[in-house]
Amino acid sequence: MELVGAWSRRIAERLTPHEIDFAAEVGSAYAEGGERRRRLFATGGGGETGGFAPGAEIGELPAILDALRAAADHLHAFLADGLIGNTLAVYALIQARRSGTTPSRERTAGPSAPAELNPGQGRLLDQAIAVLTERLIAYGLSRERAEQQTYRLLETVFEPGNTLEEIQALLAALLATDPAQLLPEPRLGGRTRSWMLPPWLWFYLIAYLLVGVPWLVGDWTRQATDYWTLITNSPVGVARTAGIVLGAASIAQLFPVLILLGTVASLLLPGYRGKRVERRHGLRASDNPVIEEIAAFVRRQDPSIEIRFSESTRMPARVYPMGWKKARIAVFLPLTVLWRADREAAEAVLLHEIAHRRQLDHHVVGLASPFTWLVRAWGPVFVLVGLLPITLYVVLGGAAGRLMTGQLLVHTAVVARMLLLPVMALWLAELSADRLAVRQRGPDALIRALALERTLPGGRLSRAGRVLTHPPAALRRKAAGGRLCGLTGLAVAWPATLVARLALVSALALPAFMLTGEDIGAAIAHVLRSIVDGLAFDRLLVGGSAVLLVVWPWIVRTRHAGDRNSQLAPYALAAVLPLALYMTSFI
Repeated sequence: MELVGAWSRRIAERLTPHEIDFAAEVGSAYAEGGERRRRLFATGGGGETGGFAPGAEIGELPAILDALRAAADHLHAFLADGLIGNTLAVYALIQARRSGTTPSRERTAGPSAPAELNPGQGRLLDQAIAVLTERLIAYGLSRERAEQQTYRLLETVFEPGNTLEEIQALLAALLATDPAQLLPEPRLGGRTRSWMLPPWLWFYLIAYLLVGVPWLVGDWTRQATDYWTLITNSPVGVARTAGIVLGAASIAQLFPVLILLGTVASLLLPGYRGKRVERRHGLRASDNPVIEEIAAFVRRQDPSIEIRFSESTRMPARVYPMGWKKARIAVFLPLTVLWRADREAAEAVLLHEIAHRRQLDHHVVGLASPFTWLVRAWGPVFVLVGLLPITLYVVLGGAAGRLMTGQLLVHTAVVARMLLLPVMALWLAELSADRLAVRQRGPDALIRALALERTLPGGRLSRAGRVLTHPPAALRRKAAGGRLCGLTGLAVAWPATLVARLALVSALALPAFMLTGEDIGAAIAHVLRSIVDGLAFDRLLVGGSAVLLVVWPWIVRTRHAGDRNSQLAPYALAAVLPLALYMTSFI
């Protein structure tokens, strides 16, 4: 701590002379870590009544020390192989980087200076410069000021009066401390998270793991028992054949359970999933200048995200987890082309992926996601296992064709009931991620980025399956332009899906009951009773939806001083629908 404190004073003398009086104490507090370090970065926001400037910003010195800690591993590796043997050579290289020239051999000459800079070392030095600059920008310095302070810092550390042993001791002392701070939240869409929609994807998963899976398994078990009784107790003929067909078709109803269990497995093993992604797509670290620029942009937004590259042309970029708290963005060749052709559109793509990380969606969606893959596979599975056997039975003139058609509608109703919510949850997660890109780069940049999707390879079947996990591009363009009633339209989307789901299931159930022999009056009464029973079963879902809509504006702190109700009304309006459904369930 004393070593870092002494260096902190030397750094302050040159970079922040107005902070020199307590520079040693600041350095010691930073090196100690824990609560002492956290206090250096506290920006107020809740000062005592009558206090002066409770929200005053931190000085530059803590940010500079934190940037140096973030770049310490690059600088340590830069010096580790001993090819550069004196600080005069390093000082000349730093000044050359600052001026954009190549250092002369005479200037860098020395008893142990290299004849020319090793390319690998050059990249390490450039990476350190990039980390320092981008991190200072993230703390609120202008780019010009950040670049100025970066080179001043490096020149102070490597000035010829210092020995390499002293510098390595400083870097070792920093590396022995806590990791650099997580960057402040303002880099992600402003002081609040008001761009985020409610986390319907996580809400759906939790609600159906608690209620949906036990119900589905229990309902299927009852049906399977009935079908098995029909098969075993009926003579060979119509009844047994119908039982076999219905038993095979009922397996499709268990697919939602497989989706949820596959998602849970992915959540428990994020590191394994990340390694599998990188093997499958050939992802790797890259020192290409474009990738380094992309990585610097992403670090400025979220330093916990790393970049990996593949020459594949299948997609622009996707986020994936590498652990509970670590994530990476896979950058593919189309994005590197877009980065040079349309920088703002490429940044919109990256901001969309960063938003998924911010929302924690990357644990559920993204590359190698069992959840999205199984949702896309649900349709073909239902057609092959659920629809086709019954259809063939009816077409081939099965004696129980009328009853089997009614049962087919029942199966379809169950699939519709279970499929609409995860699809809408996925759509809203994508639209929410789009909102961050729109906020930071504007709707036009996102719309241009969406145009890239149409040029990527993929057949019609692939694109049709994609609609189950991503909203149509036309819908995303309208949402980006605010043509879906703005935030109100997005807030109402989830409760509207609850109502549409109920209406669709009822529409399928009515003819199903009539095909079993009920008259129109009895069938309508049966449907109404089923609606109430279904809502009673879904009380957790509809009640939880209403509560989440009401509390969400406070969670993301969307109230503004100029119009305190500007962001509350859309969510309050949207809460009316699930609240009405919840009350109906008690009839």
